[in-house]
Parts: sequence; structure tokens; C-alpha cells
Amino acid sequence: MRAAMAENKERIFKAHWTDDEVRDPLLALIGQKCWYCETIIQRADVNVDHFRPKSEVLDEPGHLGYWWLAYEIENYRITCKHCNSGGARFDGVPEGRAKGSRFPLLAGPRAWQPGNERLEQPLLLDPAQQGDPDLLGFDSYGYARRSNAPYSPAEAQSGVCRADETIRILALNATQITEQRRELMTEIAELAQISSLPTVQARIERKVHPTAPWSSAATAALALQRACALPTDPAAQPETALSATTVFDRHRSNVDLRNLLEHLDPAELAAGIPLTIHYKKDVRAVLQRDGRINVLGRTWGTPTSAARVAIGSDDVDGWDFWRLTTAGVEQSLADFRAKHTP
Repeated sequence: MRAAMAENKERIFKAHWTDDEVRDPLLALIGQKCWYCETIIQRADVNVDHFRPKSEVLDEPGHLGYWWLAYEIENYRITCKHCNSGGARFDGVPEGRAKGSRFPLLAGPRAWQPGNERLEQPLLLDPAQQGDPDLLGFDSYGYARRSNAPYSPAEAQSGVCRADETIRILALNATQITEQRRELMTEIAELAQISSLPTVQARIERKVHPTAPWSSAATAALALQRACALPTDPAAQPETALSATTVFDRHRSNVDLRNLLEHLDPAELAAGIPLTIHYKKDVRAVLQRDGRINVLGRTWGTPTSAARVAIGSDDVDGWDFWRLTTAGVEQSLADFRAKHTP
């Protein structure tokens, strides 16, 4: 490969990553399970994804891919067909193009030659990168969402949420997978009520084991049940409630709308405030009381991810895209934010 690059010849990748000698050590880590969506891969080939794509980078004209990482096992991720090349659907409509050769950056210069990739900050969450999986959480309905971790300076600078963008690109809230996660989390909640029985405890341990399907959602459900069972300190509650309403998180205000909800009419917010834009055709969404945006049957934590879902583009700023009408005045979310940012 290095010789072909040096002599400007056609590159022919020999897919050694499909050999058992390569795949078996990867599968030994958490079993035959997709590292991205956590589904068990059944009756289908196990895909080995190059986290940094080997032959091209989508939306990066002229980039020949991270060819120097084509045979580095550290660049391999076990994945299902849906996460690697698409196919997930919602109400009969395709749910995104999946990862493929996409490798957007959150920050840092794009690497065009060996070694420079260390300066990149990937936008997609990496299941093999310490700390990245902790940014992904789940609600009680089985939907993947960002955890309660604060936004990083790079996310605040770019105005995007890594978790939301990963969920969008990999279709982690595809209908079938969400329903199965919800059933699993409900089962965990029921089992947790009788977990003192040894047989029940064994069942719970099997479902939260890393080799089990959707074990992260199961672990989140179990943690929630244990947290609810803990005694609370009434004296600490007023201080917690006060700090939640008085602290202005500037990083968060660059990424989502939660800091701005107090400037909206509570009654209108409870009913859902329409967000609009004229883009080839009218695009509409609804701002919900929790600050999330519902568009095309899905809710998103950030304006930018909601906008990218609405028009199917990876390159749009949701703060400039969406328009909000309050007290008869229409304005972009960016203008609304600027008006109310201390």
C-alpha cells in the first residue's frame, strides 16, 4: 500500500480484516455483538468497520482516506450491517446513511498523512475510546440520549452534541431496536423489585453483562432502580433545586436550548412551540417543554441535530436554521439566544 501511494498507482486493499485470525480476537472481547448499537449479529456476516475510513472520507474532497490505518487492528470496530452501511428504517423510511466512509471532526485539523490523526477530535463517539460510551444514556422509553455529562469546550465551540450526532448518523433510535430496548429496561425494572432472590439476581447479571444485547440500556435501567431505592436527604433538595435554576451554563447555551426556556411563555411551552423554516419546502418542528425538538417523529436534544435530520444534511447550523415566533416576533434561535445570553 505504501508503495502504491509513493508511485501514485491504483490502491488495491486486500481485506485481511475479514480473516478469522483478525476477527476472532475482536469478537472475543464482547461476543458477536455490534460495538455501536449493541445488537447481536445473527444470520449475517460480521462487519469489521474502519473507524477512520480507509479509502475515502465523505464530504472531504480529494481525501484518499486513512489508508495507513487500513491494517491497524486499533482502527477496527465490530459492527452490524446497519451501522456500517445503512438499512435501518422508521415507518418505512430509511433512517440515515449510517457510518460508511463518514468521519466528521468535532475539532482539530484533518489528517492527510500518517501521524497527524492524533490531532483530530472525532465527532462520532468511539466505543473503543475511554470516556466516549459514558456520553450516551437512555431514557425509560428505550431511546438513546446524551447522558448528564456536561458539554466539552469543543462541543460548545462547534455548537453540536457528539451523542446526538452519533445517534443520528448510526440510527441508534431505529424503531425496532428502541422497542426492544424499552422491553428490556421494563424487565430490568420489574426484576429489580425482587432482586433478593438468587435466581433473579443471576438473570439480571446476565442481562447487564457486556456480551448481552443492549447491556448499556439494561445497566442504565438497573442504576435508575437502585437510585430510586436510596433514601433521600430532604435538606439537600432546596439547594439542588436552586442551583439548577440559577446557574447559567455557557457551554450548554451554545449547544441546546435548556438555558433559554425560562424566557418563553410556560403555557405555550407546555403545548409545544412551533419552529419553522422555509427550505425548498416548509419544514416544521416543535419545541417541547424539556427543551428537546420533535421533528419527523423523533426528538432531539439540540437544534443542529434536529435541523440535520429535517433536511438530510450533515452541514447545517440549527441555531440559524430554525425560527421561533414569540409575542408576534419571528426570529432565529441564534438571535433569540443572543438576546437572552448574559
